Amino acid sequence: MPNITRELLRKRAEHNEGMISTLEEISLHQEELESINEILGMSCRKLKILYLQNNIISKLENLVHLKDLEYLNLALNNIQKVEGLQNCEFLKKLDLTVNFIDFDTLEESIDNLTANKNLVDLYMMGNPSQVNWDKFNSYLIARLPQLRTLDGTEITRSMQITARQKLPALSAELKELAKKVAYEKSLLPKATVEPPKPIETVKSVDGVEVQDVQDDEVEDNGNEMTENTPEARVKIYKELAQQKKEKEDRANVNAPRKRDYEAEHAAAIALAREKEQQENGDIKQKNEGGWDFYWDEESKPGHVILEVKVAKFLDSSLIDVDVHPSYVSIVIKSKVLRLRLPAEVKSEESKCQRSKLAGSLLIIMPKLNPHENAVTIRGDVKARQSTATPVVKKSIATVAVGKNKTSTVTSAKPKKLSLQEQMLQDALAASTAAATNGSTVSSLLDCDIGQANKTNSSTVFHNIVKKKQQDDDDHMPFTDITNPCNRVVELD
Repeated sequence: MPNITRELLRKRAEHNEGMISTLEEISLHQEELESINEILGMSCRKLKILYLQNNIISKLENLVHLKDLEYLNLALNNIQKVEGLQNCEFLKKLDLTVNFIDFDTLEESIDNLTANKNLVDLYMMGNPSQVNWDKFNSYLIARLPQLRTLDGTEITRSMQITARQKLPALSAELKELAKKVAYEKSLLPKATVEPPKPIETVKSVDGVEVQDVQDDEVEDNGNEMTENTPEARVKIYKELAQQKKEKEDRANVNAPRKRDYEAEHAAAIALAREKEQQENGDIKQKNEGGWDFYWDEESKPGHVILEVKVAKFLDSSLIDVDVHPSYVSIVIKSKVLRLRLPAEVKSEESKCQRSKLAGSLLIIMPKLNPHENAVTIRGDVKARQSTATPVVKKSIATVAVGKNKTSTVTSAKPKKLSLQEQMLQDALAASTAAATNGSTVSSLLDCDIGQANKTNSSTVFHNIVKKKQQDDDDHMPFTDITNPCNRVVELD
């Protein structure tokens, strides 16, 4: 007979993307279950609604962890006594329709339900005690004052008052009925459930399967009535379970083979490590999965950081990392990624991290020599130097000082100014000279731009700009149009 397993829970949790730890509702009906094992309570602690109807469960057990349970359906089972629900403090609805709660266990069952203060809806129809006692509802209403409905019928205030008044007489009558039922059960022999016999099939000459059936079994059983006992129900459900299993076995013959990813991953790891040992240091790089990866040696000085773009929802148990001083070997879902390191690292101090958002794998490996320059760092430095401002060239001149003594003077080559900067510099120099010496600007600039107006300083500046533009037009250099400042670029 089947049992509750994690595979069954995941199969029934498709509406919750197969996640059972956060599951709030699950249906396990018609699974031929004989018991409630501890896997349900340990794996699904957030359950609020649990459907277990149409099974052959004989005992309420292993429900102590389901503290958030609000609705429990156990209709059409083999329950003979209600128990094990004391910790389900939020239980509001309990369905025990068509079970086997008799007079000898009714009082104890009701005692176990008095602790469930939030229980307001109870179904007990079809149980032997309910069928054979017309005062069954009154007894339950008097014993469980928190109930609001019983077997779908609303309980009124007058019904509660009447039931409480009759409770002493009902309790005495129930005790007499319980003794009678207990005596009758003691006289009955213990029933044993025989396992269903497998159907024997014989193949004829033509290859047609023929069932071997006894003569006494050939009869019309269309109107046959079965006995309503726990044993008879177990026998029926075992036959149904066997038929279901045979049907599944026939369907699985041609079904695709179910892959064991963990076993395949372990075999791939063992094979990759064995090949690496046989190569004796001559490591060959490979990327079987086509993973994108990036090197980083600047964000954390003295370390080599490798980032591998791994699928977000890939389980981390399918990733194996082996760091060596000169190379790193990663097995991701049975596929190998092996890379040589740009610098020698300390493998025993390396760390692996996994991004919770993107799923990327990050391997942080400290260098053996923190000051060792890797290829990537030298390339980045060279690229930055090529885009930096060129160094100002210096000219060296020798000047005689005293007798037989010389002095070396180093002078920096003046920076080449743009057209706008030259014009502004000349205008400022002319204005300053005019203000200090009281002379005209034309005498200062007569050698460059000719005679200027001696009275109007604005006219002088205009003439300076015009003369400069005319001179520059004769030998205009190329300009960088991509530069917003329009700086001049000298041609060799």
